[in-house]
Amino acid sequence: MLNLFVLRSFPFLRLLVPSLALIITGCVGSAPPQEKTLTNEQVLESSGNDIEVIDFYKNQLKEKESEEVRIKLVKRYLEIKDYDSARFYLTPLLQQFDAKDPTASNVLLLAGKISLGLEQWAEARKHLNKVQQLAPSNSESANLLGILSAREGNFTVAREWFNHARSNMADDRTIKNNLALLDVFEERYTEALRRLQPVPDLRQLSDRTRVTLSLVYAKTDQYSAFKVLTDNMAESDRVSLYQQLQALPVADFSAILGDNANMVR
Repeated sequence: MLNLFVLRSFPFLRLLVPSLALIITGCVGSAPPQEKTLTNEQVLESSGNDIEVIDFYKNQLKEKESEEVRIKLVKRYLEIKDYDSARFYLTPLLQQFDAKDPTASNVLLLAGKISLGLEQWAEARKHLNKVQQLAPSNSESANLLGILSAREGNFTVAREWFNHARSNMADDRTIKNNLALLDVFEERYTEALRRLQPVPDLRQLSDRTRVTLSLVYAKTDQYSAFKVLTDNMAESDRVSLYQQLQALPVADFSAILGDNANMVR
């Protein structure tokens, strides 16, 4: 969820998306009923047809209430960014919430993600903190709490959350990129670059890392490296983007966040 959420968390990155888009080059037979249902689900899940998958889960819930199926439905709505529907279908699980239930932390994590999607920052923090209380080793909630803290400008706390997520086996590339973004905000460009190197095959770079590296290269006057990173851009577009990034006041966190700078997240 830092993927699109990073862009929502740090609006200045969203401004770069149009330019950066140029950088980035995406038979059952007589099987028993249970096996048939599982096979249908697997086929639908792999089809990429969100509407059919959602209808499949909703029909299952019509026939019989299932926490497992409801959670799958909520996750699918989250994937297509229909946060209102995700909240609607998660509400019954929150209403009957039991902290002793093994799935409690998963339900709260979903609630936190939904609140983030709806830009309800205080509500998101409340849910994510509860996840940490119930499951301190949950790396995903720790990472999201780090992003919330970063957005408030609390970089020290953000680093603690990111490192906590990393110590609990979060994806290294995601956490390193998040830490590098903090370095960029603090104008510690050499440190940011150190975190992201050695740069892997460009085809393996995530969109988030491309954005961060683009910022670092521009801020440290490394046009040659920037050119390699953006090798399929027209020269005029490349130069324009490079100049925009060089002029970007990334140290001014409140300016980057605009009207949302003082919102709790």
